[in-house]
Amino acid sequence: MSSRKARLKRRIMQRSALKIVLLSCLALLLLGFIYQLGQNSYSTIVKLNRDIKVAEYGHMEDRLSGEAIVLNKEEIASAQFEGRFENMVKDREKTRKGTLLGYYISSRGQTPLQAPVSGIFMRRTDGLEEVFREINLQAVSPEIFQYKTSAVAEDRPIQAGQAVYKIVNNLEPTRLLVHFPLERIDFDIVAKQQVNVFLAGKDLGTVIVKDMKKDFGEIVMILEFKDFQEELLNQRYIGVELVFNSCSGFLVPEKALVEREGKKGIYCTKDEDITFKPVDIIKIKGGKAIVEGLNKNDILVLNPSNYN
Repeated sequence: MSSRKARLKRRIMQRSALKIVLLSCLALLLLGFIYQLGQNSYSTIVKLNRDIKVAEYGHMEDRLSGEAIVLNKEEIASAQFEGRFENMVKDREKTRKGTLLGYYISSRGQTPLQAPVSGIFMRRTDGLEEVFREINLQAVSPEIFQYKTSAVAEDRPIQAGQAVYKIVNNLEPTRLLVHFPLERIDFDIVAKQQVNVFLAGKDLGTVIVKDMKKDFGEIVMILEFKDFQEELLNQRYIGVELVFNSCSGFLVPEKALVEREGKKGIYCTKDEDITFKPVDIIKIKGGKAIVEGLNKNDILVLNPSNYN
């Protein structure tokens, strides 16, 4: 009888041990399931929070708009006494030194006038030729931009001392005198820097910063074209737009840039993977950056703080 009880007791103990093992396995399986569920949930949350964008090629530049004074090398002929001028060459016609330009007619008779130098004949003058003949930038003040032109009416007699005509040297490069308030400039401008000039939206080409100074709360510059600008003949005051520091590359939000091991870069994603891609920063402005080192169609992660 005692032997039977012993066998029954062993069976009960075996069943209890088996039950414990089964319960332990179930508990482990349940813990594994919960862990995997958490991982999947975290991955899903990360994906939902992932701010991504396809890499785009873009352009960045600094611009200034303002007034400019056109400067050319000009030779004027002034009247010695009252009279009128009858020109023999057309306005804006290219002439050589010694060319007969026309006749100055007065009470004293008719006097032939010849071109003193080679260049472009201009019947119209603005009265500022002598003022802007030689510009000393250090002596320039804001008042120079307030000077008024005073053209001689062609239907009225020319008075003694007034300009009869002028010859513009078309072999000398055209220059511009410009000024801008310092408070509008948040970038560096240096001597000999190249700048693009636009007039009414038209690209006039490249100039270099020939000379510059900061005074009266402004920056004043002399800009020089590579050659003569015939398009600016008969113009003294013009509105221009200057483009500085123009650059191109992949345009990315500044917030997407991160630093890892001393290198600047950006996180890119493909399928489920997130990789760090080093880049060279060309320019940063207004919360955006121009960079090199990305490829077209790279998918950028714009909220990198989630992956640091």
